[in-house]
Amino acid sequence: MTVRTILNAIDVPARRPPWVLAALLCAGLHGPEARAQESVTLEELAVEGEGRGVGNGASDGRTSAAGTIGLIGPTPGYRADRAVSSTKTDTPQRDVPQIVTVAPREVITDLAATRVDRVFNYTPGVAQQNNFGGLSVFSYAIRGVTTSEIYKNGFPLNRGTPPPPDAQNVERVEVLKGPGGGLFGRSDPGGLVNIITKQPTVERFVEMGGLWDSFGQFRGTVDSGGALNEEGTLAYRFNLAAGRQGSFRDFVDSDRLLVAPVLSWQITPDTRITVETEFLRNRIVFDRGVIALNGRLGLLPISRFLGEPSQSTYQTNNTMQVRVDHRFNADWQMRLATHFNTGTLEGESAEIRAIAADNRTVSRDRNIRDYRWDVAIGQAEVVGRFDTAGIGHTMLLGFERESTDSRVVYNRSNFRTSPYAIDIYDPRYGQPLPPITIPRNNLERITNTALYAQDQIVLTPEWKALLGVRFDFFEQSFRERIPQSQVDQTYFAATPRAGLVYQPLPELSLYANVGTSFRPNIGPDAAAASAAGPFAPETGIGYEVGAKLDLYGGALALTGTAFRIDRENVLTPEANGSGFSVAVGGVRSQGFELTAAGQITPEIKLLAGYVYAEAVVTEDPTLPAGTPLINVPRHSGSLLAVHEVQAGPWKGLGLGGGVRGVGERAADAVNSFSLPAYIAVDALAYYRYENFRFGLNIENVFDTEYYESSLNRFRVYPGAPRRFTGTMTVRF
Repeated sequence: MTVRTILNAIDVPARRPPWVLAALLCAGLHGPEARAQESVTLEELAVEGEGRGVGNGASDGRTSAAGTIGLIGPTPGYRADRAVSSTKTDTPQRDVPQIVTVAPREVITDLAATRVDRVFNYTPGVAQQNNFGGLSVFSYAIRGVTTSEIYKNGFPLNRGTPPPPDAQNVERVEVLKGPGGGLFGRSDPGGLVNIITKQPTVERFVEMGGLWDSFGQFRGTVDSGGALNEEGTLAYRFNLAAGRQGSFRDFVDSDRLLVAPVLSWQITPDTRITVETEFLRNRIVFDRGVIALNGRLGLLPISRFLGEPSQSTYQTNNTMQVRVDHRFNADWQMRLATHFNTGTLEGESAEIRAIAADNRTVSRDRNIRDYRWDVAIGQAEVVGRFDTAGIGHTMLLGFERESTDSRVVYNRSNFRTSPYAIDIYDPRYGQPLPPITIPRNNLERITNTALYAQDQIVLTPEWKALLGVRFDFFEQSFRERIPQSQVDQTYFAATPRAGLVYQPLPELSLYANVGTSFRPNIGPDAAAASAAGPFAPETGIGYEVGAKLDLYGGALALTGTAFRIDRENVLTPEANGSGFSVAVGGVRSQGFELTAAGQITPEIKLLAGYVYAEAVVTEDPTLPAGTPLINVPRHSGSLLAVHEVQAGPWKGLGLGGGVRGVGERAADAVNSFSLPAYIAVDALAYYRYENFRFGLNIENVFDTEYYESSLNRFRVYPGAPRRFTGTMTVRF
């Protein structure tokens, strides 16, 4: 579809029915185009203000439906009373039968976070999982369900092998709790992360920043925006981050460059086009962490590196999102959005595969990677508000298509014939490189076509309902060129969801929901599963009941929920370190979650939560029922609190800190050893003076030794020891 075609399509008189335009858009989406879940709402719709939400009563007392398509703009403090990830519309959280935990920009700034995963330390219900040696989008567990589903403005980031997302151009991080398949398609029923980026602003500004830490990191940033013409119809946002990051791990470092320009054009009062791009360059030393000896940790220093210092991996990641928003009238809107991504990963590493009987000599293999991928996603959506017999509706209708092509060349040496050995207590690096004898070359093509519908219903001022369903037609072709084999999968899946909200008081919402999920098991695991064919797709169902309470006039939000999630055909990493997975059959995660976010007083802001999650195997031919799932603690919690002086000579001074606690966790698929529980304390201070901000963060104040996550006994990732980070920004 060309730009001229798009412009011709949106130039439709307001009197023309909106479904005519929807049909034109859907018909025009073909080939590799597919999905975009979020886009910038037109300024006239007042997304960044209070606005109306589903269930808000009209001024005359009638029940009224509301809700617009759009991203949420800047949110002050730690409280976000609106989120788009649960409904794709700008709806007050109290009116939605699901929880979205939000970390606004102020949380990212206070934590001095340079990557998104740093924010997860203070996001209730999120547990760290495999970080793929630092190369790719990390995995994490939400409510005991492991996933790599990370989205940016509603587009999936875990296609191909992109580097971890940078935090510089992030406005907020939304964590959707519970099944999201009714809107987002193939996903996991525990939840997903949706990153919302900074958008153009009419106000002109330039903000420059610097960051230094005790591990040798130094980083410079630029954030600027403003109008490009007198009318303010053409606006931009530009973010840049560049620097080098050291580590407490021996010989491990990285370089990063992020360039992220965004341009928006308000063509007419009812039509806007936004073009958002991001270019990321990353170099990193591949690092699999430390090993557990006979199930014991702590015998090696957490700084010990067992790869090769001279080997690095280089990544490129280029993304463009184009969004067209058009408003027909006060009640009907349309959005057309596309997402294009291409990237590469090239590099070499040494990885442990076995340990000798002396319990000190490990065998490694040499790995050479050359990954390339291309992703095209597009989506057309129509949202309308209407009443039927006094019942308010906000109807969302969407069409989506995705095409992802990836090529993987992964060549290795044979550690059995060429051990490439190293002494873990006295490592000697720089050995002669072993020959490459195990080639791997595969091509994968995935296409997915989907239709979905959602209705947010206002039954009475106290009762709201949500009904939705998504239909996916999924196709995958996985071809191994070396060794030769081919696996094809085709699935049709429906993922419905439903929820109900009861508000006996304006400040209190009681809710319940149920939803399903569908996620094909793809990639090398699917090809290697068996001669009979790939693993069957994973399916899940989640139930939830809970309450939301607003205190202090809405300044502080409290939530409490009880959940249960059942999954079938679940893949879990093999315990022998092969890099493949095993299907453990059925698993269950159930428990409860408590959160608090916002302001206790004008001076004190906090973000806190506690989660109890019992995630275990329920049915499997080899693992006994009750086996805990890897990296999922039964008990976890965090508290981040900051006191900022609001008046007087010390106005702008902020002092605070955080506590994060994680219980004992299974460290591999068969529960052969465990990661110990830990409590880590962080501290922070900052001072705002006119247009300057100076900050100091101390991570792990008491230098606690702990382990964040594990994949198996050869891949255990230690947490960072005490670290000092200084920041400074100036805004013009």
